[in-house]
This record gives sequence, structure tokens and C-alpha cells, in this order.
Amino acid sequence: MIYGDPHCFALQFDIVECWNEPDDIWKNGLFTLYIEGKKLFDVVDVFELRTTFSFYSNAPINELVINELNVSAVELYKNAKDYFLGDGEELINGLFDMTCVPMEDNRCYLYFIKTNTGDRLVWSTDAGDSIKETVLPSGTILNVINKLKVCPL
Repeated sequence: MIYGDPHCFALQFDIVECWNEPDDIWKNGLFTLYIEGKKLFDVVDVFELRTTFSFYSNAPINELVINELNVSAVELYKNAKDYFLGDGEELINGLFDMTCVPMEDNRCYLYFIKTNTGDRLVWSTDAGDSIKETVLPSGTILNVINKLKVCPL
């Protein structure tokens, strides 16, 4: 099922029945993440979907502060990656790691920060060799997370 609008931001979870044992607690399937009509993460592999679904549905998006710090996408990405994956000691206030385990396992990283102008996302699909960014309308990410909370996997 797709949560959100793939033309803007969406998360997709699809159970693949033949990858699952009957009555098993785990739900194996495919996970896809869309940003502005492009599949940011689209790897065909067996992923345990309940873990990924839980990661996003429990994301504390509503608790994040708005940050108007004037910093480039590269600096924002580097700060997040250093903090979450390395030895960075200070995280930019309000910066959130939206990288689930399947994405990290495939060298795809996504970071989010709220600004007064919108939901700012920075990401890399090649472990930081190239960095992209976009600003979506304010509340876009929160709306998708809220949809996950009312529609359990």
C-alpha cells in the first residue's frame, strides 16, 4: 500500500505472500520511498516490513523544532551523516534521520529538517558521493507519518 502522494512524498509497503510463512509474525515484502515522482529507494529484496513500518510510524516528526539555519545541502547532509554514522558530536537542531535499515544497507541516506518555508529533505543514493535536496510543502512528512499510524501493516 502507498501512504502519501508519490508525486510529492510517499512510502510504499507491499507484502509478498510467497516470501512469508503462514501465521508468521513477520511480514516480508518490498519497501519503496518516493520523492517528487521518483523512486528514491526501490530495491527488490526481501525486507521485513513491520520493522520498517514501525520505524516510520513512530518517527517523532511532530516534536521536531523548526530550524531556519542557512546551511547548504552538502553541509546538512555531512552534519547528519557524521552524527548518525560517525563521530560527529553536535547535530544541527531539528535534523532527523529518515534512513531505515533497508536504505542504509543499500547506501541510501535521507535526512529531514522542518523550516518555515517547508519540509526540507537531503539525501544520497550513493553514500554521499552525490547529494540532492528538495523542499516540500510544510506538513507533508507529518501527514504521511500520521497516515501510517492509523493504518497498521
